Amino acid sequence: MAGLAAIHQAGESVVQLLRARRDLMAEQDVLGPVPAGLDISQVGTARLTSAQPPNAGLTICCYSVTRSEQPVARLPAREKADRVSIAVELGYLVVPWASSAAEEHGVLAWAMLELSRYSLLDRSLLAGDAWERDETLQIVPESLATDDLFRIWSALQLRYRLSATFRARVIRLSYGRPETGPPVVATRFGFADADPLTEGTP
Repeated sequence: MAGLAAIHQAGESVVQLLRARRDLMAEQDVLGPVPAGLDISQVGTARLTSAQPPNAGLTICCYSVTRSEQPVARLPAREKADRVSIAVELGYLVVPWASSAAEEHGVLAWAMLELSRYSLLDRSLLAGDAWERDETLQIVPESLATDDLFRIWSALQLRYRLSATFRARVIRLSYGRPETGPPVVATRFGFADADPLTEGTP
């Protein structure tokens, strides 16, 4: 199970991946119309609706959090709060901000290619400390109808911009790590040729 910070850290994981790929491809000089210094960041919906939305770079914005169709088994209500969990999926809006059509198109095409190539993020690629060791995050392209995209931009009270959407799934959220066995009451660490607990026993 992941902690409560996982929703934010999921977006940061995508940003971290894209930044690493940008730097590597810039060194290899294969970015084409994508600027080597492209600013890539996660923004909240409040930033998009502010008086000064981004005017350059690439942003990803989590615009929806929905319950997953793959629910986590529910435990009795009498269980402790740290054993309660839910499964969610995140909807993201990917937006290139550029002054030229060539850069706008190139940046979006590059981001879509990279998210298709790295469609499964394991613990080594997940940013932050909200994740269990075996957690994974699946990146799934989402083909919204043009009308649905317009509705998102209309809800943000912004004029439509070229953009794409994807989903991150499945994040299993909980308050903490439930105990899987009895508490540890004693530990023993040490290196010796003989076991000190059995030494001298017949």
